[in-house]
Amino acid sequence: MDNNDYLNNSLFVTLVENSIFTKKQMQIIYKTYMKSKRPMNISSGAYYREVKQSKSKIYKLIYSLILLELLNILDPDQLITITSIVEQLRQLQENHNNYHTKDLVSILNVIEVMISRIIRL
Repeated sequence: MDNNDYLNNSLFVTLVENSIFTKKQMQIIYKTYMKSKRPMNISSGAYYREVKQSKSKIYKLIYSLILLELLNILDPDQLITITSIVEQLRQLQENHNNYHTKDLVSILNVIEVMISRIIRL
């Protein structure tokens, strides 16, 4: 799926809205990962500032996951569940035009329930 498909995918948009990343940061992370050129509609200074901020957030996110697991707030089974949901979302992303808003709501509800069970604070 190319970057524009992701941006037009309502599931992806909802996930970004609930993440620590902005839509622009996700675009930059994706383009950097795919070894694409810098977008022409952003200055190089702004682009590299966003790259630096995005890398910092990813770095902190990974440290946070390690810390949460070390403190037994996240356990390995919960991480397996998260990975399983991500794999299911990958399968759905190929057919995102084939599912409707009601399916999206169902998917998001499953994600919300899973997150609520993990958090338990």
